[in-house]
Amino acid sequence: MGDYDPEAVFEGHRDRFIKILEPLFLPDDPVSNDIIRYFASLLRVLGMEDKGWDPYSESRNILNDLNRLMKLELPEDRFPDDWTMWRLGLLLYSHIVEMDAPYEVIMNLLRFRLGNGYSPNPYFDFLTAKEQKNFSKNGIRTGRKIELIKQLSKEAGLAVGQLYDEFYNSRLRNAVQHSDFILTDDDFRSRSGISGTKAFKLTYGELDTLITKAKAFIAAFFQLDVDARLVWGARKGQAIPYDSHYKGLMEVLVDDRDMMCGFAVHWPNNSQSMYRRTEAGAEMVNCMVDVKQATVELWVDLYAQKPGTFSPLVEDGADPVYTPLDKSDVRPTWPKA
Repeated sequence: MGDYDPEAVFEGHRDRFIKILEPLFLPDDPVSNDIIRYFASLLRVLGMEDKGWDPYSESRNILNDLNRLMKLELPEDRFPDDWTMWRLGLLLYSHIVEMDAPYEVIMNLLRFRLGNGYSPNPYFDFLTAKEQKNFSKNGIRTGRKIELIKQLSKEAGLAVGQLYDEFYNSRLRNAVQHSDFILTDDDFRSRSGISGTKAFKLTYGELDTLITKAKAFIAAFFQLDVDARLVWGARKGQAIPYDSHYKGLMEVLVDDRDMMCGFAVHWPNNSQSMYRRTEAGAEMVNCMVDVKQATVELWVDLYAQKPGTFSPLVEDGADPVYTPLDKSDVRPTWPKA
C-alpha cells in the first residue's frame, strides 16, 4: 500500500465534486427558462451596490489565507503544541460551511433548472408558513438551507444535495462556531453545552476527512464559477438575439480577465437594460429584481406611438437603432431572416 498523499486525495474529491456540480453551472439548455435568470444566479444579482459591500471576495481571500497558512512550516519555539494546523483547519471548515454565497448560487441554479425563476432569497418560497412568518427575525439555519438544496436536487434528478452528506456535520459546525471543543492527544471532543449530555468525539482521521472534503467542495464551487464565467465571457462583443417580440439583443459583459461580469440587453429604440458586478460595485440600469415574479425585470423605455411590424418599440417606417456594444462604437443589428 502506497504512502498517503493528502493532495491527491483532495484533488480526487474535488474532481468528483466538479462532475456532480457541473450540470448546474453549465446547463445543456441555458435558454428555455430565460438565460437572464441563469446569469442572475451566477452573478448573485441584488441591486446597485457601492464598492466594498460584497462579502464574497473577502470570503475567498480568508479561505486562501487560511489554506496558505496551513501549508507553512511553523517555528516550533512559537507554535510548540502541534495543534495549530488543526485549529486553522477548523476555522477553514467553519468558514466554508457558513458562507452564504455557495448556498444561494446552488439553490438558484437548481431553481433555474426546475423553472422556478431567480430570487435573491432563493429559500423563502419553499419554507413553511411558520418559517416564512419568522424569517425576518430568525433567518434560516444552515441545516435548513441544505435540506432545501437536497429537496430541489432530488426534483432535478441530480446528486448535488448528497454532496453535503460527505462533509457537513452539524455537531462539528456548532462546536467550532460556539468555541465548544477541545483538542486532546486522542481525539476531537465537544461537550455540546454545559451539561455534557450531548457530548461527542471525532477521531482525527474523521476530522481530516471532513475538512478535506469541505475544502474540495468549495474548490469545486470556485472552479466552476470561474469556468462558467469564462465560457460565457468568450461570447463578449456579440449581439445575441434574446427577445423576438421586442427584438432585444443580449450582450455578455466581461471584466479585465474576460470573465462574464454582467449582461446588457440592447433595445431597438436606442435604450438598454444592463447589470454589471465588478470589484468597484454593482451597476443596474433599466432593470430590477422582481421577487414576486422570481425574475430580473427588464425595462424597454418608450414604446413607439405608431409601431411598425419590426417591434413595438420602433415607429412605423423608422429604422431600429440599438445602443453600442460595451466599450465600442459598434451598434448591433437584428439578424436578417
